[in-house]
Amino acid sequence: MFEDVKGYDDIVMLRDIDVISHCEHHIIPFIGVAHIAYYPTEAVVGISKLARVVDIYAHRMQTQETMTAQIAETIDKALKPHGTAVMIDAVHQCMSIRGVKKKDVSTITTQFTGVFKQRPELQERFIRLIRG
Repeated sequence: MFEDVKGYDDIVMLRDIDVISHCEHHIIPFIGVAHIAYYPTEAVVGISKLARVVDIYAHRMQTQETMTAQIAETIDKALKPHGTAVMIDAVHQCMSIRGVKKKDVSTITTQFTGVFKQRPELQERFIRLIRG
């Protein structure tokens, strides 16, 4: 944690973090990207730590929904920010190579906490930042 932020008081965000995980139901990969933002209180964290949180959960077999919630919860517990926003956008191979065989169907999951949950305009800003 870096406590000397020289008055910085806005969103910190990482976009397009590669995600490769495995669905616990089908034991087949889902592949996509994660976007993470937090609204710091008095300190910030090295940005590579946020990407590592994604990697930690991506190496487990679970649902995308569970992984999204776990990432947000971990950031909240560790940083105690004003709020956290997580979005994962992934293609599930269980849908594209078996079952209904619909390729390139994207599944999007989100989890908002704190000010991101309380203030819809921050959710909208988060989404705009993702789109660039």
